[in-house]
Amino acid sequence: MKKFGVIVCAVIMTACVSREKNVKGIITDATMNTMTIVSQQGDTLMFSVLSAERDTPEGILLQDTAIISYMGEYHAGMNAEKIKVFPAKQQDDLALGAGQSHTYEGLLPAASGPGIRYSLTVRSRQHSGDGTFSLTMTYIEAEDGKDQSFSYTGKRFTQRGIPGDNDATVWQLVTDDKKDIFNFLYEDEQTLTLLNDKFEKSSSGLNYTLKLVD
Repeated sequence: MKKFGVIVCAVIMTACVSREKNVKGIITDATMNTMTIVSQQGDTLMFSVLSAERDTPEGILLQDTAIISYMGEYHAGMNAEKIKVFPAKQQDDLALGAGQSHTYEGLLPAASGPGIRYSLTVRSRQHSGDGTFSLTMTYIEAEDGKDQSFSYTGKRFTQRGIPGDNDATVWQLVTDDKKDIFNFLYEDEQTLTLLNDKFEKSSSGLNYTLKLVD
């Protein structure tokens, strides 16, 4: 009976030792045969990956995230059973959310003529303050009664604060050639208001807002 108990314990211990384990970390070194990661706990771990089952659709690059499966207790250079790699860029994209595009339009006052029609499209990640933009400004009846349009593209940046409101959100649009900058106060999801170069609203009382159209 005692012998049987010893055998059962041995079987249980073997099963525990043989159970597959997973560790996740950032790849700091990789060769054809080995991979070294720094785990989420800060441990540096090195595995042999020569015979490992691989899920690496975009290859393996340093700073990518890897999940490594192995059997038994860890020791340096031990065999990995499986490796799954998540590209660093993909991780960044996931953290920033899905891509989005919004278009705002409005007819704003002009120094002369009926006004300037703005059509602004901003593209960005859902949780990112940066992005890109395309802006078309059409001057109504600008030349011999005909409309005249100008187009700009560039980067969208997010800044905080305007005179009198430190918590205000401002979208600053910088053209690709860096010759023009447009500042818009983000009032809410539906409304942008054009600001001057001192981040101030117009004191004229005229309408300088763009409205979401998509």
